[in-house]
Amino acid sequence: MRLKLLLALCLVYASAQAQDESCRLADDNPYLLFGTKTAYTFANRGIPVSRAHDVPGCQPIAIWMLNRHGSHNPEADEFAELQKLVILKNNVMINYSNGNFRNTNFRMCNADLNLLERWEWNPRLNISFAGDLTSDGYMSTQQLAQAWKQRFPGLLTDNVHDYLFKYVNDQRSSNTFKAFTEGLFRAQADNIDISKETDEKLLRPYKYCPSWNADVEENADTLSQQHTFESSQEYKDMLNNISRRLGFNYDIERDVLHSMYQMCRYNKAWQVAQISPWCAVFTKNDLKRLEYLEDLQTYYKYGYGSPKNQEIGCTGVKDMMTFFNTHVDNEKPQQPRAIVHFTEAPMLLLTLQALGARRDAAPLTAAGYHTAPAQSRKWSASAMAPYNANLAAVLYKCTPNSNFQINDPYQVLFLENERPLYLEECRDGLCNWTFVKNRFGLIADNCNLDFCNGGATKINEPVGRRGIEIASGAQKNNS
Repeated sequence: MRLKLLLALCLVYASAQAQDESCRLADDNPYLLFGTKTAYTFANRGIPVSRAHDVPGCQPIAIWMLNRHGSHNPEADEFAELQKLVILKNNVMINYSNGNFRNTNFRMCNADLNLLERWEWNPRLNISFAGDLTSDGYMSTQQLAQAWKQRFPGLLTDNVHDYLFKYVNDQRSSNTFKAFTEGLFRAQADNIDISKETDEKLLRPYKYCPSWNADVEENADTLSQQHTFESSQEYKDMLNNISRRLGFNYDIERDVLHSMYQMCRYNKAWQVAQISPWCAVFTKNDLKRLEYLEDLQTYYKYGYGSPKNQEIGCTGVKDMMTFFNTHVDNEKPQQPRAIVHFTEAPMLLLTLQALGARRDAAPLTAAGYHTAPAQSRKWSASAMAPYNANLAAVLYKCTPNSNFQINDPYQVLFLENERPLYLEECRDGLCNWTFVKNRFGLIADNCNLDFCNGGATKINEPVGRRGIEIASGAQKNNS
């Protein structure tokens, strides 16, 4: 009798645990890392504020920055599929009203279900504004500029002649430039005489490289690990469980899963303090698997998984070294003192791999998901390329014998999303100029995109698709 009672209590406890696991509204510690659609505040959460920019005996004399835009509206080719979620939501509500469950442990809790029931497509999400910065994306960019100015007040001054801004030729990047300069100067960019230019081949070289397009972008092998992970039993089980959670007695299509995930992470980036109804569809483990799926794609498409990425990812490094050499080779202060670029997630990822940052000891693979190295992997799009991602290199000039740890008159501090970037042979992101000149100067000297001409398309014409795909059959212009 006591054994039966104990078993009954265990079943009740297990059921309660399953119910709690599926109730997102009550979760005090939700999973908030969504790859390239991670809100900037979530990417930096839990990382202590560092004073790495205070280098004793040294003064910053130049800064080079590479910035990604803030959160944006869905792309034009996403609207139709995302709007279908209205029909899906209605079907889920019907499923729940009809009690279509073989196993009640898969049920969403009532709070999450009510949240989903209240969700509607925002009529202000008009396709004519597809891909544009959201108001949150605009404000977060302003705030980021203000944070940088507070960190380097003697370098990021109110003198507009100290700056050169470069951005890609689209509305999203140009609006990011406007928001950033408003944050710096507390005035609209149109009212200030700022040096600015578009530079597509510097900031989006992959769009003008037929050879890279053929060998990486359009090469089926590039996404083989991603597709292998999607074909795994673990991924199929996840799809099955999510389908049951929605009340379906059959597996939903992968494209539907992709749309729900897109809406989940869009919602959370647009309103960081709100709970996304579509995130309630997923468990924490589901979200971690989907994050890994995108990491498999970015690792081979823009990272260490494809050798040609080393060849095309050098343009940012070359631009940085040219800029710093100008300041090191001249005793007198030079202008501009700050070069600030605005680009896309792929360029951030390509530049980081060109610097040798976030390199894992072994390649990411579909089969390696549950291994310790994969779970603590360095290559993580959530950390490397969230919305408003930034990479900065700050050149310091040092007073001789002012710091016993520094034996080089120039130092370079590398910061990733405002935190020290780990690089071999450097201390908390601070590198001797000799190391920088030897290591990255060699990359800059050998940076030549003539190999791009091997394709059929002229180098002056953009080629191929750009974007980050996180599910088979769904190619998104995420940048």
